Amino acid sequence: MAARTALAPLTADADLTAAFELLGRKWNGIILHTLATRPARFGELHTAIDSISTKMLTDRLRELVGAGLVTHALLPPGPATYALTADGRSLLPALEQIRSWSQHRTH
Repeated sequence: MAARTALAPLTADADLTAAFELLGRKWNGIILHTLATRPARFGELHTAIDSISTKMLTDRLRELVGAGLVTHALLPPGPATYALTADGRSLLPALEQIRSWSQHRTH
């Protein structure tokens, strides 16, 4: 009878787990990618992402600001705008890779 080889236990990568706790939430990646073009006011974001509710957009923006990926600043004269931080911008290549994957996968 052949001896069984014990398999090493699987473990999830802690850094990737932490990243997906934020990026894996619905709308966060879309908001970040939408802000890649330029800073935007709340209403502009809401129009651009037409299927998100006002409450959800508010909650997600608050979360992204808290995570240091988006800034919320008053630019006088006028309403507040949201913009990507350097950390937020550093995610754009990964978001583009995911977008490209989605375009090319078999549906």
